[in-house]
Amino acid sequence: MILDKWNIPLILKRMLEVLLVVGPLLMIALPIIFSGLSQQDVNVHVSSHANNRWITMAFLEICGVFCWFILFFLRRLLKTVIKTSPFVYANVKYLKYISYYCAGSALFLIVKSVVDFSILTPVVAVVALLASLFCQVLAAVFDKAIRLKNENDLTI
Repeated sequence: MILDKWNIPLILKRMLEVLLVVGPLLMIALPIIFSGLSQQDVNVHVSSHANNRWITMAFLEICGVFCWFILFFLRRLLKTVIKTSPFVYANVKYLKYISYYCAGSALFLIVKSVVDFSILTPVVAVVALLASLFCQVLAAVFDKAIRLKNENDLTI
């Protein structure tokens, strides 16, 4: 099969590395982009009820930081998958960190929904909350698999 020749974790790791570099560059460029936009442009293209475009930009920047850390820990997780095995305690730790950052971004987006509402903000907040819960479940599954593997290794 053609997919057998593709190293998907390595391809994904390379994509994450590109995003880890491009993301901060876009975050640096965001204030420059926002300075050229009028309040009307922000209301039409970014946030429908923005009272102040700089508040909208601040929310985007802080969410960008949360996302950058999520990408950072995903890259570290993939690094262990490529080098060793997916079932190591470091991956459990990384999944929990990712979960915490997803939960933090969900809470932050709920605050944004109150302060600077846009129609997709609550939707993204729910997706972030579900991602947080999914990562917690996945971390528990990995933890259980590691324990079973360790018990199996001790059996003759």
